[in-house]
Amino acid sequence: MARRHALFGLALAGALALRVLAMLAFRPIMWFGGDSASYLATGLRLIPDPSRVGGYALLLWVLRPLHSLALVAAVQHLMGIAIGVLIYLLARRHGLPAWVATLAAIPVFFDAYELQLEADSVPDIPFGLLVVIALYLLLRSPGERRPARVVPAAFLLGVSAILWPVGLALLAILLAVLLVALAVPLSGRRAGLLAVAAAILAGAVPVAGYAAWFDLHEHQFSLTRSDGVYLWSRTMSFANCAVIRPPADERTLCPPSGPRIAASLYIWSGASPLLRMPGGRFSARTNALALDFALRAIAAQPGGYVTAVGHDFALSFAWNRPVHPDAGIVDRYQFSDATTAWVPATMRTPGGGTVASDQAAYDAGPLHGVNGSAPTRAVQPFASWLVSYQRYAYLPGTLLGAILLGGLAAMIARRRALGGLPWAFAMEILLVPPMVADFDLRYLVPAVPAACLAAALAFAPRPSSGDQRRWTTSPAATGTTVPDDTRTSSLPSGSTPSASPEST
Repeated sequence: MARRHALFGLALAGALALRVLAMLAFRPIMWFGGDSASYLATGLRLIPDPSRVGGYALLLWVLRPLHSLALVAAVQHLMGIAIGVLIYLLARRHGLPAWVATLAAIPVFFDAYELQLEADSVPDIPFGLLVVIALYLLLRSPGERRPARVVPAAFLLGVSAILWPVGLALLAILLAVLLVALAVPLSGRRAGLLAVAAAILAGAVPVAGYAAWFDLHEHQFSLTRSDGVYLWSRTMSFANCAVIRPPADERTLCPPSGPRIAASLYIWSGASPLLRMPGGRFSARTNALALDFALRAIAAQPGGYVTAVGHDFALSFAWNRPVHPDAGIVDRYQFSDATTAWVPATMRTPGGGTVASDQAAYDAGPLHGVNGSAPTRAVQPFASWLVSYQRYAYLPGTLLGAILLGGLAAMIARRRALGGLPWAFAMEILLVPPMVADFDLRYLVPAVPAACLAAALAFAPRPSSGDQRRWTTSPAATGTTVPDDTRTSSLPSGSTPSASPEST
């Protein structure tokens, strides 16, 4: 086993050492301004914030009895390691050599921005892990697609949606694949209707459960009270009220005069039209009017909407890290600015606390500041090492685009779509934010594992005919028998390696 996985073992050891360095350098955890403050307040009081989904706060609540923000960071670093390990295992199970499987995990193991988000109190890394686990369940068995694995995968994608609503789009992709398999018997057999129904139910349970909890506090069966506000901000890139002609109660939402700024900044700017609305940014009325305005704007100016989305989507593939939405947001992803207090310690948080008091209530460790809070503390020389590391060790957007294009080209050339599902997931993660809000650098990180996995699986060796099986309910469940030499898969399947990591 040591010889078979020696190359990956070296990469894994380096990734672990890098994460130990991050924990030594920035203690107890890094803070992403108001977002982190919101999640922490919800995790302490179990009161949802109308402006964002709070699934990540539930993770903080689960870990709260341990009273350690450093432990939260450690758990997220382990999640990053787990993502890389799952990519390697899945690639190996489909017959890829060790160096290819290791190469697919390298961006996750060593990208400095992946490492920075693991050390930050934001939901991106837990979201990414759920997506990769779902892909592992769906693709782990070469030549075989058992419905029993589709149901937990759908459930995990449903959970990911309450961490970041992009998970809803990923769940929709999975369900669309299942429905196509049900309607179009590609291999002569249809996917089991019961399995499809079970997957739909499994994906809906966590989403409906969160919406019910939100309804209990906010009297609205929804994940947030901000979906309309975010879509409205998207239209601020192009909206022309002379063309849209909004009704009187929505004219306040027209973009202010002057040069246009990045879409999401219209929500948080001190000059935001939202502040002139009764109830403020995230009242039910403001959200409803903002949604109506946004839909009117897109219908009246479809070309402007497509252009705005295309511009922001293209930022994902820039060679240099784009300064977008503004320099202040970009700086939050830099180790050099880890100790910056992006919001004041006295800022009020949902439920009646402050940033400082919430940090002190959660963390019983010794790293509290003068206000009793737990601000990020940089420890030298480790912190300066990571600042230097981040200047060079990251995956440029252009290379991410090359990975996606290379994977797609290989699948087309080989007429084999084994990597199609992770490829679609990666593209959806990149595309949905510009469609409904704005581009942000942190949205690139969860797309990288799926993109690398798709590119690797695109080159997996083809299975032998005897290894292929139907993707349907089992013979025991259907009361039928299927001869081994006639079983085929309705979705492309991988190959069975002569020795998988587990069998070794």
